[in-house]
Amino acid sequence: MPEAGITKRALGASLKNLMNTKPFHKISVGEICAQCGMNRKSFYYHFQDKYDLLNWVFYSEFMQLLGPDEPDDLWRYLYRMCDYFSQNKTFYVKAFAIEGQNAFTDTFNETLESIMSAYLQQDIKDEAFRDFYCHFYGDAFRCAVVRWLKDPAPLDTESFVALFRRIVNGMVTHGTATEYINL
Repeated sequence: MPEAGITKRALGASLKNLMNTKPFHKISVGEICAQCGMNRKSFYYHFQDKYDLLNWVFYSEFMQLLGPDEPDDLWRYLYRMCDYFSQNKTFYVKAFAIEGQNAFTDTFNETLESIMSAYLQQDIKDEAFRDFYCHFYGDAFRCAVVRWLKDPAPLDTESFVALFRRIVNGMVTHGTATEYINL
């Protein structure tokens, strides 16, 4: 149904435009609809609430970054993601600031951890602690991205991802969690 895609994209664009000038918690469904010339009935036909719309924007744009051309290159993917976040800086700084039951960070962490788990599966030999590592790297990456996006003079995307890669590769290749626990 192409019309549904057009409607969802229009609502998503409206939310992104509004978040350029207002914090998420001050944006109403009515404002989102008014900005793109749709009615609330159209909104609620496609989304449960504005949090659902926010997650849809993330998933629909984020998953396009993965693409079929480089399915095994975590670092290329993280570069694309950071470049995308940099281009949509205001939107994502505000999205990451959402707290509470529908926090955007929960959606982001869930997505990032599953991606990192798939990519790092072969690199993390310590199976007993693989989930711990993926959660750790996911949390570390999210915090680093938020700090990077808020920085008034951030590193360029390539340097940022290269530093994170150096940290992860260094931790993955230097022993197992069991060795550290038994110290």
